[in-house]
Amino acid sequence: MEPHHLKTLERVPVEALHSGDHVTDVNGGGHHYIVLESKILSGGCVVLELESKANDQLRVIEMSFPTGYEMARSPRRPA
Repeated sequence: MEPHHLKTLERVPVEALHSGDHVTDVNGGGHHYIVLESKILSGGCVVLELESKANDQLRVIEMSFPTGYEMARSPRRPA
């Protein structure tokens, strides 16, 4: 069951995300990311380059999603 705070966040399709957006993957474990780059490819695929901070370590990862896959906009956190 999804935690309550994840249900109240604005959900957007991945193809609507832009560089600098703070997002939560509500369908994939609730991980938080910052979008660094978004590419829409032919064939209904969106590739996101994401920054992830876990255990005080920054990682840049690239993930692909089908168009229409939804993430939630996260409130921006202070630096």
